[in-house]
Amino acid sequence: MADMEFKKRLDQVEALYNELYELRQRGPAAGKEETVLAEMRLDNAWRELYEFMQLPLSPDAPIGHSAE
Repeated sequence: MADMEFKKRLDQVEALYNELYELRQRGPAAGKEETVLAEMRLDNAWRELYEFMQLPLSPDAPIGHSAE
């Protein structure tokens, strides 16, 4: 079940990345607001994927929960 959830989230990230790529290829015709919103949706999808995988969002954050 976790594998299916991971695949679903990864597919969502890929779809949002492709959408943003297409918007950037259109250049100014795509509209600044539409591009910014697409960037925000992609960022949120990445954050959700990291949260699902229990990974830190910051490279400085400790990995794991040790009691040392």
